[in-house]
Amino acid sequence: VLREPVGVVGLITPWNFPFLILCERIPFILASGCTVVVKPSEVTSATTLLLGEILSEGGAPDGVYNVVTGSGRTIGQALSEHPDVDMLSFTGSTSVGRSCVHAAADSNFKKLGLELGGKNPIIVFADSDLEDAADGAAFGISFNTGQCCVSSSRVIVERSVAREFEEILAAKMARIVVGDPLQTKTQVGAITTDAQNSTILSYIDKGKAEGATLVAGGHALDLGGGQYIAPTLFSGVTPEMSIARDEIFGPVLSSFHFDTVEEAIGLANDTVYGLAASLWTKNIDKALVVTRRVRAGRFWVNTIMAGGPEMPLGGFKQSGWGREAGMYGVEEYTQVKSVHIEVGKRTHWIK
Repeated sequence: VLREPVGVVGLITPWNFPFLILCERIPFILASGCTVVVKPSEVTSATTLLLGEILSEGGAPDGVYNVVTGSGRTIGQALSEHPDVDMLSFTGSTSVGRSCVHAAADSNFKKLGLELGGKNPIIVFADSDLEDAADGAAFGISFNTGQCCVSSSRVIVERSVAREFEEILAAKMARIVVGDPLQTKTQVGAITTDAQNSTILSYIDKGKAEGATLVAGGHALDLGGGQYIAPTLFSGVTPEMSIARDEIFGPVLSSFHFDTVEEAIGLANDTVYGLAASLWTKNIDKALVVTRRVRAGRFWVNTIMAGGPEMPLGGFKQSGWGREAGMYGVEEYTQVKSVHIEVGKRTHWIK
């Protein structure tokens, strides 16, 4: 059984991690023996172009790493439909991922790797270290200003400690330093675009209108030099609310309450997404049961956003297809060939 390079890979990367995602893809694409054509976000193309210069200076042959720039509607669509592209790897929204599926099917049935949206839960049990869990939740929703597909945007707390936990969490979120990312004290920077800023603020308004209780943040910050939003926490959120269901892609965290393990698992799985999840408890038996039953491609116990290059990345449900990183990441960019070599004399079919 052989694994052979899939061939030419089209790689479409998003604006939120323009260099990190390249680092999670390019080594594995090249290690598998493929060549790549990268289409970066038109908002953040510079690092992708710079990596090309670095690879060229390092001796990479011409044609191994290629970059095309432009909008997703033109360049991205062309790459998705191109008959000479053997595989498309896309990171971005689920809606655009669905368009990639159609484009691949309508062209050459190219292989697809998709890392899409998430509405990722944190489950906090009463027996956990609440201070630690609250710090993890605050980091999980504020990292990269919440503009992250694995942001923990839903915290599901055991009812008996919900009020205490939310008070600890709100106090921590209020102490997060928002500002210029070039300042060493800054923990949360600016929102990337005007459009994204407006989207996040509109969801905060929806949360208030739909009856959720604003516990922390909930407003823009006038800090100059960019668009800033205070890390925001809503309590009393119910599953049908927009802030509970939609991927906001900003620092907006919704809190739910549960009484039983079954209820916690049900709330965690009550989403079309399945990218990541985390769990906080001192009971390892409980942790192992819940880990098995929550449908997510990445799962953290008593920590969040941990990992390394050996750990595969990818989602369940509408959060994507395939896996990146680790040996799975190398295999993702290959195809399997079964080879049978006859070493003895065949039994002839024709008598």
